[in-house]
Amino acid sequence: MKKVYILGIMLCACTLFNSCNDEWKEELYREMISFKAPIGSNGVHDIYVRYQPDGSGAFQLPVIVSGSQDNGRDINVKISVDNDTLDHLNQEKYLDRRDLWYKQLPERFYSFPTENVCHIPAGKNVQTYDINFHLEGLDLNEKWVLPLMIDEDPSYAQNVRKGYYKALLNIHLFNDYSGTYSSSGMNVYLGESNNDPATTSTRTVRVVDDKSVFFYAGTWWEEDEHRDKYKVVVEFGEGTKDEDGVVTGPLTVRAGDAANEAQISSFGNCTYRRSVEAHPTKPYIELHTTVMYLNYYYTDVTSDQFNPLAYRVVGSMTMQRSINTLIPDEDQAIEW
Repeated sequence: MKKVYILGIMLCACTLFNSCNDEWKEELYREMISFKAPIGSNGVHDIYVRYQPDGSGAFQLPVIVSGSQDNGRDINVKISVDNDTLDHLNQEKYLDRRDLWYKQLPERFYSFPTENVCHIPAGKNVQTYDINFHLEGLDLNEKWVLPLMIDEDPSYAQNVRKGYYKALLNIHLFNDYSGTYSSSGMNVYLGESNNDPATTSTRTVRVVDDKSVFFYAGTWWEEDEHRDKYKVVVEFGEGTKDEDGVVTGPLTVRAGDAANEAQISSFGNCTYRRSVEAHPTKPYIELHTTVMYLNYYYTDVTSDQFNPLAYRVVGSMTMQRSINTLIPDEDQAIEW
């Protein structure tokens, strides 16, 4: 009797072990779908899109099949715009500073050529999902995000761990002239004075179109509530190239605010210089340097509306962009 009892226990244990083992296998080999769009310290995934002359742009978002085995079947992943997550992020990050909130990219600025489905063929673990952008008129005074999510479907499982099934694409447009400039050479004087100029170490220069950029006047704070009134738009004119390959040309300066409350206007000659040279120690890196020589006026009309202050800005700003010539995709070749 004792032997029968022990044998029963052993059979029970074996059955339980096999059951657990089967569950472990199911978990191990289970395929889950996610985006490759890791979130940075700013709570979103930064993407870089070149602004083309016709206002178009494109981005390929990787969609991943995860698991311990290669994908063995065709999968149609349904993707849609996520209209909920961005509001929660804004409230957590910026509270009531609504002027700093990320804004959802309006539908007129993007399209999906595959009708919201990413087809992943058997044998592939990663497939890119094409997004076409129509960027003309997009004002980068705001921070634009395209929030996407993988929809639920019985044919696959979402990878919900840490929100991998969502992608908050923070759009950074670029052209040949945009980027972070060293601006310590830009002197900001009160009126016509030449004494004690104010300076800032850097200025972020954003895209207007393929030939134009903007930045905020003088030392204006880039997160100020009234920053949109102080946009200085600079257009790069046709340049001439010398025997060393250096391009020089004219700049046209105007206000980015149609009402021009800040009375932004240029004086004298505004010009630029662009050059390309090899990195001194890394032969696969090209250094593209752009220098803007600027002279303009602006008036602070918001610090004290009853006592506006006129400023004169004179000097130069310099940006050097490092490009890895071994990487074919331009947005990845630039060392941001």
